Amino acid sequence: MAPNIGLNTWASFTGTMEQAHIAGAVAMPETEVNSVIRTLRANNIEVVAIHYHMSGDEQHMIFLHHLVKGPASELAKCFKAASGNLGKKSVSRGNKKMQCIVNDIEP
Repeated sequence: MAPNIGLNTWASFTGTMEQAHIAGAVAMPETEVNSVIRTLRANNIEVVAIHYHMSGDEQHMIFLHHLVKGPASELAKCFKAASGNLGKKSVSRGNKKMQCIVNDIEP
């Protein structure tokens, strides 16, 4: 797949410094899905959807949507830690787990 196709990973912040929300998406090769989910969950970032847009693509690209709530500075650290593992063959799950306040967002 050509690198200029416009696939990206992003996070959108809203709220206050004390009580912020991040919602966003990750675009990744199918081979990275499990390690990316493990990394997001290790950083308390909730995975809310996994899907694909294209059929017949040679390197199957998967799109993952995420959501998290808590202090903005902690959320930024968590998202940076999670997104820092994209594009790597293996993901370390050592003792670098971030602590974020999450998962109490009502539907």
